[in-house]
Amino acid sequence: MVYFPYQRDKLLALALVDPYAAYNDAEYIQFLYDVSVLVSYFNATFNFAIYVFSGSRFRAELRSLLCCKATKSASLFVSWVPMQTKS
Repeated sequence: MVYFPYQRDKLLALALVDPYAAYNDAEYIQFLYDVSVLVSYFNATFNFAIYVFSGSRFRAELRSLLCCKATKSASLFVSWVPMQTKS
């Protein structure tokens, strides 16, 4: 999305001279965009998996969210209890 506005004028000028090269360049830009979207989807997927496998609080909140359990508190994360310091 950042790259295409800079290349749009170049592609339009190239289309007047060599439409096939302009088409190939446009397809390459579309390919780069598709790859970047795919990488961002993989990132979101792996982050979710990392949180599920490593975070016990995250698993507890996810379980309560998916099971639609009613909570007694108005807090967003009700299973999280702050650590109490020893006096």
